[in-house]
Amino acid sequence: MLGHKDRVFWPLTEISLEDLVPENNFYRRLEECLDLDFIPDFVSSFYSEIGRPSIDPVVFFKLQLIAFFEGIRSERQLMETVNVNLAHRWFIGYDVTEAVPDHSSLSKIRVRYGLVTFQRFFERIVELCIEAGLVWGEELYFDSTKVQANASIDRLTPRVEWEAQQHLHELFENKTDLEGRDSEEFTTLNDDSLQDDNFDHEPESERVPTPQELVEKYDGSRLTGVRKPTYERITDREVCPTDPDASPMQLSGGGSSVMGYRDHYIVDGGKQRIILHALVTPASIMDNTPMLDLVKYVCSKWKLQPKQATGDAKYGTIPNIVGLEEMGIKAYLPTPYLSNRSGLFPPNIFQYDREKDKYICPEGQSLPLFSRRKTEQVLVYRAKAEICNACLVKAKCTDSKSGRYIFRSFFQEELDRAEAYQQTEAYQKAIRKRSVWVEPLFGEAKQFHRLEHFRLRGLEKVNIEGLMVAAGQNIKRLIKRASSRAFSFYDLLCLLFHSPTPLTFSTG
Repeated sequence: MLGHKDRVFWPLTEISLEDLVPENNFYRRLEECLDLDFIPDFVSSFYSEIGRPSIDPVVFFKLQLIAFFEGIRSERQLMETVNVNLAHRWFIGYDVTEAVPDHSSLSKIRVRYGLVTFQRFFERIVELCIEAGLVWGEELYFDSTKVQANASIDRLTPRVEWEAQQHLHELFENKTDLEGRDSEEFTTLNDDSLQDDNFDHEPESERVPTPQELVEKYDGSRLTGVRKPTYERITDREVCPTDPDASPMQLSGGGSSVMGYRDHYIVDGGKQRIILHALVTPASIMDNTPMLDLVKYVCSKWKLQPKQATGDAKYGTIPNIVGLEEMGIKAYLPTPYLSNRSGLFPPNIFQYDREKDKYICPEGQSLPLFSRRKTEQVLVYRAKAEICNACLVKAKCTDSKSGRYIFRSFFQEELDRAEAYQQTEAYQKAIRKRSVWVEPLFGEAKQFHRLEHFRLRGLEKVNIEGLMVAAGQNIKRLIKRASSRAFSFYDLLCLLFHSPTPLTFSTG
């Protein structure tokens, strides 16, 4: 007989959501390991004491964690998933008969909280990792990865035209605001602003930049060094109106250029590989540029005194090496000699006489101090032209008619010290360790948590997205530690009671 099933649903009166979610469900373990009661204190200033109750901020951040663990990129899709998933409902505290928050509310809440709140959330997760003993603090590892922006490179337009349009837009907005204000109000504002300038400020060189200041500093603007750049970047003359903060970049696998960002990580050298800081910059900001500021912030924030800092060849610049050495941190950074590529005698085969402040060439001739270039921060040593031109090995040494030049950095002692590290086993071990310490974290974020492509637009919002991914990765380590402790405690009970049955703990 052919069966037929009528779609008849009866209201559930005796079944609780608490009974429907299995005991070994992942979100039960997440609830046990992560206490989010600190969140209301972070966001209380954004709400009034009167009016309609808002969505619980704890629920908002739990929804962000669900999106992270489930790899959901759309907030509309997130709320549709939460609406039908009993474990998700249990985690955010909504019963099966309750209507879940609307997806549009999540965007409004994120804008209201801003980057500072998400930064505090990330920092609180790092604090929990420190309290759990997951942070070692003896070693720091650096790396960055390219992440595509939610914008098309085909939309690039001349930056001059775009900035002119933005300027006109701001003028009309300001005109509207000015018409509605009183002149006395402006007098008061101006007086206050003048009074602020009289305050004593801490010297810029001694200040530790805040995360918000780091985002503002590394916004893609050109940071001039000791030399004035002689080339023009694409991002200096063109901009994408869809996401003006994104920059053109070439993906690691090759292919055509795309709009994108760089996600910078500082990772602790402990076994758990806790991410101590995450900063997203436009792709035009190179890997090594924000390194020193990130180190200063991490060491100051978490009271760390690392013994070494390790990065690949991209980080081996003179400012980074000197800055780390001045902070008492061994700079385990490769320092390639670009001059070796010319085929001529490299500078390192010239012996430096410290007492007489001169170099001795392989043929025994002297190169005395010739000049000081303060803008380039180098000392120039030059041999006499008549001696070099008469030398039998000149073709192997220099093609200059005025003699061989040797450039010595103002910070040569620090550079020599960093080069000496490269001959030690500790340095070689750190370089090998770096390749398996940071890069897998980026692979994990891209493969399982959709970091290969930002869904939000704008520098502040992509930093929010990057911080939530980094915080989620740290939370996974917290859960792993809690699970291993539970396993060890069970094993101890088995030993005490001579139980023959081993524990099988589900990891979700």
